[in-house]
Amino acid sequence: MELKSKRRVFFKEKANHEISESLRVIRTNLHFLDEKERGRTILVTSSTPREGKSFIAANYAMSIAITGKKVLLIDCDIRRPRAHESFGKKVEKGLESILLGEKNSRDVILKEVEKNLDVLPTKYIKSNVTELFLGDRMKRVIEELRDEYNTIVLDTPPLVVASDGAILSKYCDGVVFVVSYDQVSKSELEFSKKMLDNAGANLYGFVVNRVEKNGFSYGNYCYYNNNYTYYKDYYLDEERGQSRSKPKSKMEKYMEKLKKAYRRELSGNQKGKKY
Repeated sequence: MELKSKRRVFFKEKANHEISESLRVIRTNLHFLDEKERGRTILVTSSTPREGKSFIAANYAMSIAITGKKVLLIDCDIRRPRAHESFGKKVEKGLESILLGEKNSRDVILKEVEKNLDVLPTKYIKSNVTELFLGDRMKRVIEELRDEYNTIVLDTPPLVVASDGAILSKYCDGVVFVVSYDQVSKSELEFSKKMLDNAGANLYGFVVNRVEKNGFSYGNYCYYNNNYTYYKDYYLDEERGQSRSKPKSKMEKYMEKLKKAYRRELSGNQKGKKY
């Protein structure tokens, strides 16, 4: 049954170029971190609810699917399932029925919700959720599906709410940690990071979400906000058949200088460095 989607999935529409470009940057960076062509598993989590982890998980999966790669998005948030809603789907059974031994994965996977993209949804159950992930059944589910997909994305609960993400990280190649800007406390971040460290998770990095694109923030955030505003102007001008160039501010020139120095340090090229 089709439902109206409650969460926006990009790459299907022409608007919001700057958001699409941000998602492409995430896709590119994760590709360079792990260039495995088949069976790559990536877990997406956050510290607290409403930081945008499901938005990032769904759109990251979609960003890979449009390249022609086969992708599976697994909703592991059994307490608050949402992944199927991103694609306007209604489900009767899902991951919970597999972990309870009632169904197998092929019975409940939603095929081709978008081209090259499948979804393994889940239904809400109230109690003993974490215990479902502690056994070997979830590990077997992932192992069974690895050969069928280029990438498997796991959308997991916030770590302050439940330890499911830390448990599942043991079965994944890496973890993407979503942080909503100016929403999470330092203690919540430290607690979540410690959980992942204790689980031995391979933390790929952090995605800072919900930064005001037109607002002024400190440090690098200001630069990136302006950068993606320029993306929008660039695309709009192209559509209008116009050409526009903006003079660089002092802040932009300074940040560009820092970026060049950073790239030079990473490459080991010390030419031009002043001592």
